[in-house]
Amino acid sequence: MGGKGLADAVSQGKPGFWLFCTCLWGVTGAIMLPRLLSGATLVFPVDRSSQFIVLQPLGPVSGNLSQTIYCIADVIVYCSMFAFLQYRGVYRTLANAIFLLASLDVLAGVIDIVAHAAGLDVLSAIKTAQFADLTGQEMAGMVRISGTFSETSGFAAFTLPIFVFCLNLWLVGYRPKLAGPLSIATGSLLLLSTSGTAYVGLGAYQLVLFFSRPAVISRFAPVRKQRLCVISACAGLLGVLYVIVFLPGVVKVLSDFVDAAILSKAGSDSGVERMGWNSQGITNFFDTYGIGVGLGSIRASSFLVVLVASLGVVGVVCYGTFLGKTLLTPVPGHYPFAERAIAYAARHAMIATLIVASASLSVFELGTCFYLFAAAAGALSPRVPRRVPARGGWVARGAHE
Repeated sequence: MGGKGLADAVSQGKPGFWLFCTCLWGVTGAIMLPRLLSGATLVFPVDRSSQFIVLQPLGPVSGNLSQTIYCIADVIVYCSMFAFLQYRGVYRTLANAIFLLASLDVLAGVIDIVAHAAGLDVLSAIKTAQFADLTGQEMAGMVRISGTFSETSGFAAFTLPIFVFCLNLWLVGYRPKLAGPLSIATGSLLLLSTSGTAYVGLGAYQLVLFFSRPAVISRFAPVRKQRLCVISACAGLLGVLYVIVFLPGVVKVLSDFVDAAILSKAGSDSGVERMGWNSQGITNFFDTYGIGVGLGSIRASSFLVVLVASLGVVGVVCYGTFLGKTLLTPVPGHYPFAERAIAYAARHAMIATLIVASASLSVFELGTCFYLFAAAAGALSPRVPRRVPARGGWVARGAHE
């Protein structure tokens, strides 16, 4: 399909068109806005040349370049995956790849726990060196699981969408013997991670799961969903009663743990600093009359604030339309079950990513996995596709709509 397949991903009428518009506005703004609006407002910049995050007048910084590169790369990843998914069998290939990724993520988490118990630092060689390494820490006597990431919040933000993807595949009955155990393993690691990001993300996603409609994919899914809710509620209630009756000393430890991981987070030095970033981001939006300060010009503690403050009204409309068309368009019913199931699970993985990003992400970059999921969620055409042969033994789907 070559260039035509890539161009089709961002053609008018497709969700990718609005992602391309967001990228175009973001790149233009990153180049022009910090210069045109120089000194118009104070920002917390994304600047590698500075060791400290302090307020300074708006102007060009290294973050404008780095976030521009990330933004363009995300569009390329999205278009490539979208074009690749036009061939038969590739949805299954994507699911297998995510299953493998989930397995490696679980393996890294288990190694992290075992290595900490043995007093070793096994995974340090593969972690990103540019960030402060906060691994090996404990909270209430429990190791803060970070896997291959530099801190536990990064591990939680990466693992939650994978957990949600596997969980929803199990709900609709796609390869349940593999998706089920992987969802249990990744979910368990999230619960054991001691990450506030993980707990906030899991709690918020429970509402999404409660109102979800997996019956549009499989008529057996509502039964699985009811069983999951009943078993989870009963297990949680029995666990609480057991601890209260037989282990009263554990109640104080757990309450201290919850307070340290979630309740006191906003009052900590880090929480106060991050709330200051968000407050200044909103101020930047109004100081620039809704235009924005340019992609990469600021950092915040929420993806929503970064989007509003960096890209302004235009960026919010374009990116919001991209998300709306991807997440809210009904999954076409004329495709095989596997493709519809994977597209449905990918949508929920996107929602999980947006939840944790809205709670803690400091820049616009949502990660490669998000745009792979976005391509899978939006690549199914509402019209019945024409299937034509393609070179290399693959069979194209929807190449000529």
